[in-house]
Amino acid sequence: MKKVSLMIFVILAVTGLVVVTNNVKAADISDEQKSTIIDHCDSIKDVLRTVQHNDSRTRVYLGRYYETILNKFITPLNVRLVENNLSNNGLIDNQNSFANARTNFVIDYIEYQKVLENLVAIDCRAEPVRFYEKLEEARFKRSVVSEDVNKLAELANDQVNLVVALRGKL
Repeated sequence: MKKVSLMIFVILAVTGLVVVTNNVKAADISDEQKSTIIDHCDSIKDVLRTVQHNDSRTRVYLGRYYETILNKFITPLNVRLVENNLSNNGLIDNQNSFANARTNFVIDYIEYQKVLENLVAIDCRAEPVRFYEKLEEARFKRSVVSEDVNKLAELANDQVNLVVALRGKL
């Protein structure tokens, strides 16, 4: 995934689409950037389709991974602890946080995928400004998904630490 992100960053940087801040409005893009979008429309869209395909596969992989963590490790452990009157509030809170973060990941990814589909559907030769606006929106939505992935990784690490601490108490 990092390789794909790096590849798209390089391509977008070469085409002049990457801006230093996220506060730049599409109306502020230069005529040079518009012409670059128009001139490289096909190659930009090819890269976006590749990103779309790779992100879709990654989403399936991560979705299964998170589902496995929740349903085969976190939840069964908490059920056993409750059945044995050893429930741990930290583990229960982490389970709830993980389930919520997983739901957010699914919702945010669906929103990102819709924006990316709309972006790829735009004729960037005819509408370079609108294309750029959707590109910025897709970049933002992708960053939200990335934050979700980081949050889930953090919660998985927290789970490991909580289990290690529990093991030390037993």
